[in-house]
Amino acid sequence: MEHILTVTETKVKYQTLYLIPIEDWPEKEWATLEDGGRMLADSDALAFVYTLESPESFVQLRMPKSIWPALKEAYEQELGVCVKGPDVLDLPLFPAELAFILDNVPGNGNYGSFMVEAVEEAFQLT
Repeated sequence: MEHILTVTETKVKYQTLYLIPIEDWPEKEWATLEDGGRMLADSDALAFVYTLESPESFVQLRMPKSIWPALKEAYEQELGVCVKGPDVLDLPLFPAELAFILDNVPGNGNYGSFMVEAVEEAFQLT
């Protein structure tokens, strides 16, 4: 089964970007989540989607354009990244995945012109 967490808030503390989703998550299920290590682009929704995994499901950690300035800061300052739920889940693979997608989206028509333009503008890439 696949679930969705939408990040609507961020906070930087101790050289770490904390992604804070709007949805609540049961503590017992949260404890089973791990870093899924994949960053995807949702061109229709202008969002990045990072995967979290548990033994029984995948979770989409959706990051809409509104939080991209925080992602840009984390990228530029090489901050660690965590997601805050009932507990904090460290995402050690997130920075490399973000760097990979930021290297691939600019100028790449496969992502659609709106997504390419939005990423180039938000992250000042060309």
